[in-house]
Amino acid sequence: MVAVAESGWGQRLTALMLLALLVGGVLYLVVDQGLLARYRHYREFLEQQQARLQQVNRIAASRDPIQQLMTKIGQDQGITAQYLPQSAPALAAAELQQRIRSVVEAAGGTLRSTQALPPVEEGHTVKVAVSVTLTGDTDNLQKILYDLEGQTPLLFVDNLEVSARENRQRLPGGRMATYTRIQLSVQFEVYGYLRKKEGG
Repeated sequence: MVAVAESGWGQRLTALMLLALLVGGVLYLVVDQGLLARYRHYREFLEQQQARLQQVNRIAASRDPIQQLMTKIGQDQGITAQYLPQSAPALAAAELQQRIRSVVEAAGGTLRSTQALPPVEEGHTVKVAVSVTLTGDTDNLQKILYDLEGQTPLLFVDNLEVSARENRQRLPGGRMATYTRIQLSVQFEVYGYLRKKEGG
């Protein structure tokens, strides 16, 4: 009888130990999976940060050569000649309006209006722009655009809008011509750049 009781207790004890091992194993797996997931997360985060650090190091390593090139370009007299020579945006805009008038008249177009637009700071430069309205034909327009963009200092034409209409001219004696000409109404902006003064 004693042997049977001890055998029952032994089986129970063994069952409890197996249950404890099973519960412990399950807890270990749950904790282990959580730790593994956290480990993977931090490892991926670390890899991302290392990639970013390498990218920043590459950018930092290229900064000095770029800075030297920018300084060299800034000292190049050929580059300096591409900027508007005036000292203030208002003076540059007035000179630009005069230049536009000369170019349009030389090309045979008719200047309707020019208007200085507000200057805009862009990095180390100031953009000086003028709005232009004129009439002429396609030859006039071609010459005007070429003369504006093909000289020094550099000028750029932007926001070009062209509308055309056929025009039959009146001949001497009051008769109407048998042919028509295309009359263009043109609007655009012309702009150049001033260098910002040091400390300004």
